[in-house]
Amino acid sequence: MLIPSIVLIIADIALIAGNLVALGSGFELLTGVSWVWFILPVAVALWYITVYSSFDLIKKVFLVMSMAFVTYIITAIFSHANWGTILVRTFVPQVNFNFAEISAAVALLGATISPYSMFWQVQEEKEQKRVGTPKQRMRSTILDVASGVIGGNLVSYFIIITTAATLFTHHQSIQTATDAARSLEPLVGPFAKYLFAVGLIGSGLISIPVLLASTSYSITGTFGWPAGLSKKPWQSEGFYLILTAALVASLALALLRFNPIQLIFWANILVGILAPILVVYVIMVANNRKIMRNQPVGILTNFFLVLTAVILVAAAILFFYGLATGQG
Repeated sequence: MLIPSIVLIIADIALIAGNLVALGSGFELLTGVSWVWFILPVAVALWYITVYSSFDLIKKVFLVMSMAFVTYIITAIFSHANWGTILVRTFVPQVNFNFAEISAAVALLGATISPYSMFWQVQEEKEQKRVGTPKQRMRSTILDVASGVIGGNLVSYFIIITTAATLFTHHQSIQTATDAARSLEPLVGPFAKYLFAVGLIGSGLISIPVLLASTSYSITGTFGWPAGLSKKPWQSEGFYLILTAALVASLALALLRFNPIQLIFWANILVGILAPILVVYVIMVANNRKIMRNQPVGILTNFFLVLTAVILVAAAILFFYGLATGQG
């Protein structure tokens, strides 16, 4: 698992850097002050909360900040989308097998079936203190994970709808997060950029600590070191040192002023290429009776896991084929 962990670390650092710039761009939209002035104090504040706050407090803060994602749903509703076409294309997608669309598909798969979220969810459930019988705790865990996955993908779905109904329809060129917000203003209304700014800030405040923690979890898990946000810094020095180093590296990358949109895009491609390896690993673990204590996953779950792995592998093969044939 060393090589996948290295790829995940590189992708996570790029994603954190892109999210720092996007978060700063959200503050720039609200204040008119350059995003550069915001990312250092925000990074320090997020580091302090992640390192020194209790795990229960972190969860509550994340829950409150996640309400910012509602702005994306509101924006989609007022984007004048053709809902009939949306429903049809949701279940019957139109795919052209050129390199641009294949790479976009791989990036989308990487953002949806993200390895860093796998690390985060597993560790978060391990650290969560639940009460009740084993069956009650299991039901609570399933509800927690399912609601998070469904909610996250629902927000992503509305983001795609908004983008298709506004930017794509009007052939807008997007180079930065600020461009995306400003281009929505004449299409959705005078308050669109403020809604978009709140969404950028909320998504950055949530995703950056999650990405930092998952990066540290992947490294400490590879070497068998103690890890956990529920532990104090002096109880898990390696975990928090890795987390801090990842944030410093991401901050340095952000200050180099790389295009945040391209940075996030290619980082998600790396994640999309890595994802099938971890899905196959999940299938193996989920069907191991010893690990699962004679309660392996059912046929339906296995079917969807295998289907997911096949789609991810096919997308990665098409991507590398496009690179090999010079399409990229």
